Amino acid sequence: MSYWETIFFWITLLIYSLAAGGYIYAVVFKNPRPLPKLTLFIAAGFITHSAAIGARYLELSHLPWAGDYESALMGGWFITAATLFVAWQNKALQGLATATTPLVIIMMGYGVMRNPTLSPLAANLKSNWLYIHVYFAWLAFGAYALAMAAGVIYLLKRRDPDNPVFERFPALTRLDELMFRFLVFGFITDTLMISAGAIWAKDLWGSYWSWDPVETWSMISWTSYGIAIHLRVTFGWRDARLAWLLIVALSTVIISFFGVNFVISTSQHMFNVR
Repeated sequence: MSYWETIFFWITLLIYSLAAGGYIYAVVFKNPRPLPKLTLFIAAGFITHSAAIGARYLELSHLPWAGDYESALMGGWFITAATLFVAWQNKALQGLATATTPLVIIMMGYGVMRNPTLSPLAANLKSNWLYIHVYFAWLAFGAYALAMAAGVIYLLKRRDPDNPVFERFPALTRLDELMFRFLVFGFITDTLMISAGAIWAKDLWGSYWSWDPVETWSMISWTSYGIAIHLRVTFGWRDARLAWLLIVALSTVIISFFGVNFVISTSQHMFNVR
């Protein structure tokens, strides 16, 4: 990490942590007044988060696409951007940060414990397909994170409907619809991510699919969300069942991005770069 990247990174993590604590306080003590200010906190953290990415780019001349730390840094940025975007579109959705912000904190904390050393991009990663592949990967992760957050808010509101904090959030029927919409958007971008990765793999390794551990878990994740869509459309799974399914399914995405390389060192996938 460069000097300025280090400063901006830890400022970002501090701001996100304060915001997460504020959301927990608001929910536990049933006090909705801090919610608008917490959104501003998240926005301030997003600015310093972007500055950390910019500082790293100035040192390496490429965006942080490879390695556990860079994946966490950029993935957290996409999730926060998605959270702020939907909050800007609809103030009632500001509460989604209650679930997405702790996720971003954990991701960034894990990433910085790996190897954040500045290193040039590997030659085999210098391809236009890298940007297409990773762009859709983070769009999918962001959408799946929002689907999970909507599920968490749904379950909390259903459990404690008289909490004044949850009165600021959308109705249960609206949250159920949002869960499905985020799910579908994530599944489409996930499909594009896998397709772009397969094309790139053909050029890089000579085959579209090699059942590399990361590829395998990506397929498991894609299948999990495909099953969720099927259960919703065909069998009418909605409400709490869909919420729990989306919360559990996010674990497959986390394993795909971070878990595989934590326990397996033989993956030839780009996220194995440390």
